[in-house]
Amino acid sequence: MSIVEKSYSKVFKGMLKAVNPIKKKIIKTECKVHQFINNQALIILKNDGHDYVYREIGLNIDKINEGVVWADQDFKSSNHFYNPDRKKGLYGCSNALKECSFYYAMALTEYKKGNKDNAYFYLGAACHLIQDVTVPQHVNVKLLDSHRKFEQWVIKTYKNQESFRAYDGGIYFVSIKQFIDFNSHAALKTYYKYKNELNDEIRYYKITSVILKLAQRTTAGLMLKFFYDIRRIENLNKEW
Repeated sequence: MSIVEKSYSKVFKGMLKAVNPIKKKIIKTECKVHQFINNQALIILKNDGHDYVYREIGLNIDKINEGVVWADQDFKSSNHFYNPDRKKGLYGCSNALKECSFYYAMALTEYKKGNKDNAYFYLGAACHLIQDVTVPQHVNVKLLDSHRKFEQWVIKTYKNQESFRAYDGGIYFVSIKQFIDFNSHAALKTYYKYKNELNDEIRYYKITSVILKLAQRTTAGLMLKFFYDIRRIENLNKEW
């Protein structure tokens, strides 16, 4: 990061601190969508035949949801952007790939230490990041490109639209980068497909019908990855 970019980062984060008390008031509402995604991911795991994974993850869903809410607190959300072509987030900030990789590594580290609750908490934070990069504004890296208006529309409608729910067909990868790259490219493709639709309601509906199910299916994939990663940790511990 250049000196200019570092200076900009300090100013930008100072501005975010100033508006943070307002942001905190709406976090709980916004994160209900993230929790909805996590809960649907559990259903996908079950219907995809991963019964044991479904039960194990389900027992810890409250901690996962705590982490998914925490990930948006303070000014951490400024790091939740990632353009897959430029491989960068917001100017002067970290990006979703770096943050997701860090949180996932923390989840495994905490599990190795025997801190199971902390492990699932950080898994929730990692889930938040792969969900965020399904949102076109997060990958276009345009903070004010109707971002708030779109998010508010999703919050208002997500519970009432059956077409926003996925029940099977989890998307499973072996690396965090694959999840982030897949979702961010899909978000860009969806954005360009529908960007010329002039009616906001119709455009939002079409975009959300794609990206919300994508978020659920890849979250199921991340949960499955975590399950097998912690099984490997347990097997190594047994060998010792």
